[in-house]
Amino acid sequence: MMTNRNEKYSIIVIDDETYICNIVKEALSSNEAYRVKSFSDPGKALTYLEKNHVDLVLTDLVMGEFSGVDILETAFREHPDCILILMTAHPTVNNAISVLKKGAYDYLVKPFKLETLKSAVVRGLRHQALARENVHLKEQLALHKLSEAIGSSTSLQSILDMAADTAKTVIGVGAVSVLVRDSEEQVPIPYIIRGSSIDEQMDAFLNGNHKLCAAALDKTDVQSSCEEIIKKEKSIRTLAAYPLMSRGKAIGLLNVAHEEKFMPLKPGQLHLLSIIAAKVASAIENNRLYEYLQSSYLKAIKALANAIEARDPYTRGHTDRVTVLADLLASRLNWSMDKRAELKMGCTLHDIGKIGIPDAILNKPGRLTDEERAQIQMHPELGAKMIEGIDYLEAAVPYILYHHEQYDGSGYPRGLAGEEIPIEGRLLAVVDTYDAIVTHRPYRQGADPEKAIDELEKFKGKQFDPIIVDVIVSAWKEGLIEQLGIYPTESCVETQPA
Repeated sequence: MMTNRNEKYSIIVIDDETYICNIVKEALSSNEAYRVKSFSDPGKALTYLEKNHVDLVLTDLVMGEFSGVDILETAFREHPDCILILMTAHPTVNNAISVLKKGAYDYLVKPFKLETLKSAVVRGLRHQALARENVHLKEQLALHKLSEAIGSSTSLQSILDMAADTAKTVIGVGAVSVLVRDSEEQVPIPYIIRGSSIDEQMDAFLNGNHKLCAAALDKTDVQSSCEEIIKKEKSIRTLAAYPLMSRGKAIGLLNVAHEEKFMPLKPGQLHLLSIIAAKVASAIENNRLYEYLQSSYLKAIKALANAIEARDPYTRGHTDRVTVLADLLASRLNWSMDKRAELKMGCTLHDIGKIGIPDAILNKPGRLTDEERAQIQMHPELGAKMIEGIDYLEAAVPYILYHHEQYDGSGYPRGLAGEEIPIEGRLLAVVDTYDAIVTHRPYRQGADPEKAIDELEKFKGKQFDPIIVDVIVSAWKEGLIEQLGIYPTESCVETQPA
């Protein structure tokens, strides 16, 4: 058990009888895996415990004005996972129960055989090793969960949240932060902060010490910068900063700090920190790639929408206005940000099927014939078929396919009624109608907004979802639609009809 450790176990022996200290120290020092110190003065032992790392404590129970319980409490306060073994010449059942309840590992009755002592120490350290191994297994599980999260989530914030929590779990530090910069010149900004009792000091470190950030990110002397911070912030006992590297460049910084005296980061913990930092850097880079692809998709979508509007001067600006107005209503309906992002894509693409409708029908100044009307009513299904099989655009289908369905079932293309119509279609139907009424069309002039509101209320529960009509009416009465700045305040403008 002892031969695979690079460091020796730190053991202290405390007894007010010097000869007992000497006997126990000599017996244990024969094992090369142990580093043993002894104290016949309990006061000095308490001071040592407060200033040095200790793995195992052997202490007498009664030592004049000092008690073994005093040693026990100090040892566990300063070294939570240390092993404590009590020694006493005056055993009682009550004493044994009391110290064991307080966390003592074993209880030796003087005089004891040295083999019994050695056996108790070996068992105690073996118990400690198993406990630490259990912590190691939990660390591996936490890292595995972090890897799964990075592979399955596109939300950078949720990944960074989990990375910070993982760092706190596997390294056992008191505070964690992740700082990221978008360019080499930019000062890193905190994306996530997890603090404990040193929040104020950690905040000062995160937000005020750009020198450390710059030093780490430029791969200069990080350690000296850390030491400078520690001198200023006395309560931060342990501090580490690890650059987030991507394609050979530092894009951010992972910081951990602890206020405990005996929490130096061991080589294994530093290795774990490097793994977490690598995973965080990968998540940031993947998120940037995802955002780039998303932006490219949105540009392509916008180009398609512009292609539709370019064929008909009367629909110029329609998709932009509908998108803005629909987002206002979605916010008042408490839609999530993800759902509102899908809404913007759906609104932009909702008329994409009109690409397949002849210009003569789209731009006809008079009323459409039954045959022409049937042809233009094909555009929702044409649009849905155009984006079929494109996973990224799948969320736009309800907007494209159902925005001409009517609440009473008289709409097209499926003739759905009530809540059979997806909420996306019901919302867009209201917004699309409002925009159509207040803007010019080839066959009529646009009306005042008040007229549009009257029409929506008139057909509430028939053509339109009554709840969504109530939402747009309240938004109009509160002046929120006017505040959007997408419609003229006095009368519609011919160059921007819908």
